[in-house]
Amino acid sequence: MMLEVQVGDKYKLHSENGHTYDIEIVNINYYREPSMIYAADVYDENGNSPDDVMFFGDDFLNKCEKV
Repeated sequence: MMLEVQVGDKYKLHSENGHTYDIEIVNINYYREPSMIYAADVYDENGNSPDDVMFFGDDFLNKCEKV
């Protein structure tokens, strides 16, 4: 399912490891493979970012809560 995602959209992931991550879409590129369409900044509960930018697709965002 193609989501209507825009740059600046924010999501929360309540992960299986018991942590909640804040996600903000910073870039969308439909020329990337489907599992890497979206680039996002991701932060844990303490404001730490695990990576510079993470890439994922609709399958991942379907597991997240839009805020």
